[in-house]
Amino acid sequence: MKKVAIVISAYNQEGLLRECLISLRKTDYKDYKIFLVDDSGSKKIGQKIKKDFKEIDITTTKGWSGFSKVYNIGAKKALENYKPDYVLLLNDDTKIINKDWLNEMVKVGEGDEKIGILGVKLIYPDNSIQNIGGYIRKWEITKEMDENKKDVFEVDHVMGAFMLIKKQVIDKIGLLDEIYNPYLLEDTDYCLRAKEKGFKIVSVPSIKIIHKKGKTIDIKPSPERMAARFKNDIFFSSRHLKGWNRFFRIFIYLPMVAVFRKSTDEDKLKFKNFKLRKGFLINISLWIRALVYNLFKIK
Repeated sequence: MKKVAIVISAYNQEGLLRECLISLRKTDYKDYKIFLVDDSGSKKIGQKIKKDFKEIDITTTKGWSGFSKVYNIGAKKALENYKPDYVLLLNDDTKIINKDWLNEMVKVGEGDEKIGILGVKLIYPDNSIQNIGGYIRKWEITKEMDENKKDVFEVDHVMGAFMLIKKQVIDKIGLLDEIYNPYLLEDTDYCLRAKEKGFKIVSVPSIKIIHKKGKTIDIKPSPERMAARFKNDIFFSSRHLKGWNRFFRIFIYLPMVAVFRKSTDEDKLKFKNFKLRKGFLINISLWIRALVYNLFKIK
């Protein structure tokens, strides 16, 4: 049986984390181990969790390390101490539904040696679809939203909330690129780099996992979030897009993001779905700063 290391990061959502860990206990796959990274900075979450989940390996950090770094910390420890065949990056706000989920995921992974990364059908608590993978189409990072898909299918990327990675991929390309800290696009970047090395990225829509990500995007992002988005998106576009598509995303699409927001989280961009952002002039300045940062800071 293949060994699976499940790496979870905890920042400040102890209640959701407990729900996630309790749901994992229904898993009927035997050869797995959970590696929790307490990134709260206080160590309190890890201490509390250890009392009720003694089987879990817990690492603590100084706090708010960023998505890539904190998951790399957990993955490195798992690789060194557990030597797994697969590493699963799992968000603390997810919830397992079916007990056979890991059996099925490993079965799919072992069915094709070229498969390197696997995702699932992520759903909201109300059972509506959230993400089952997506594609890079010209300048756009798209999501597959066909709820009727049942068979395993290839995609360009899967969401980092649930990303099952074969050890061979890690051997070839390493772990997440920490240049994307604090968060955003590190998962898509990782999938594309794996594809460049000849691995398949697949979605397994028969497996559903609840992900309690905020369903609405009506809340205005903070300047810090916007700054991270522009920095990472410009770097991502420079690395993975070519020619006009790169130019369009960096110099047309991102300035539009700075000025406008979507009223609802629809997959396709529609003019009627746009609203003017408050503080858009600040956002434009953040976009300019991100351009400068990518020009002079990122090598």
